[in-house]
Amino acid sequence: MPGQKYDQYLKRYELLVEFKHMKNPNNCPPGIYLRPEPENLNEWHGVLFIHRGYYKEGVFKFVIEIPKAYPNAGPSVLFLTDMFHPLIGRDGRFSLSQQFPVWRPRKDYIAHILHYLKNSFRESVLSSLQEEACSNKEAYKIFHNERGLYAKLAAQCAQLSVSEGVLFDHSDTSAVKFSPLTEDHFEEIKLQMMNSGVSSM
Repeated sequence: MPGQKYDQYLKRYELLVEFKHMKNPNNCPPGIYLRPEPENLNEWHGVLFIHRGYYKEGVFKFVIEIPKAYPNAGPSVLFLTDMFHPLIGRDGRFSLSQQFPVWRPRKDYIAHILHYLKNSFRESVLSSLQEEACSNKEAYKIFHNERGLYAKLAAQCAQLSVSEGVLFDHSDTSAVKFSPLTEDHFEEIKLQMMNSGVSSM
């Protein structure tokens, strides 16, 4: 049907525009990097780098799954890295229910999800979570009742995320891949950076 096809193109265009706007730091928070799945614009693969707090130095891969009905229906977030976090279930699903109890089309955007995602690793947000919104009740209870144990488990989660076996594992479905940096490759990159700095002067 021509009308339906036009509607699909319009939604695709809207999604492309939204992704393009992710270059604006107000839309994509620092420490989050995104890349659409080459074969499927409705799947955005991301990596979250945590620099402070319980999950300090963690590198966590996730996927934003955007339904065909978007923006009328909200996206979902799936973590590919094993996580210990009140909002992340054993299946890797990130609960958005506390921040987005009802999805509001063209008022709520993927950028809002990204900011909530990043902030959910901060103590202030962890402290304000409601138990019914948490997929991992055990993590929620440990955070509220045994803060020292929670800190240890979160640190273990972060350490595991950057271990060679996890970080350089290419068997996961993420479109974002990490590879070890050899000494030669490092020197080559350093030389390129130095040369680009000289040429821009």
